[in-house]
Amino acid sequence: MKVQIKDVSVRWAEEKDLPAVLAMVQELAVFEGEPLAVSLSLAQMTHDFGAGHFVCMLAEHPEEGPLGMAFCHTRYSTWKGLTAHLEDLIVKEIYRGQGLGRLLLEASVQWAQSIHAQRLHWEVLDWNQPAIDFYEGVGALIQRDWYPCRLESKDLAQFTFRYPPFISATE
Repeated sequence: MKVQIKDVSVRWAEEKDLPAVLAMVQELAVFEGEPLAVSLSLAQMTHDFGAGHFVCMLAEHPEEGPLGMAFCHTRYSTWKGLTAHLEDLIVKEIYRGQGLGRLLLEASVQWAQSIHAQRLHWEVLDWNQPAIDFYEGVGALIQRDWYPCRLESKDLAQFTFRYPPFISATE
């Protein structure tokens, strides 16, 4: 569906927008071939939003509603200091290729600047060539020599500790 970029505005997501935000996250999971991977509940997202753990900017059309989003939070680099992290930049599939990704990336850059972040960081899947081309086109450095690492919730629960706990179970 074609929209005029001049008719699209960016605004901060509010709690009432979280069902639409979660729906876009689920759409992204389908796009990435992981439709069952999203375990985040609306209740958890609402709690975390209220606690200020993330911000979300919506690209919105007055008639079509939210068309995409930039979902961000802060990190801290021991080399650079405060870092802005763009967790997900999502444009609904039917609205891609119309400038909305650029609009949301610019909103993310403005947010990073507003919090005095020393850099804006995000990941892109190695098979998502259109996204890689877009990010390189705006001057982003795709760091192909770094591998993201993670422990999933089940891994955290099953982690074997070798040393006495630093944090007690009651904290």
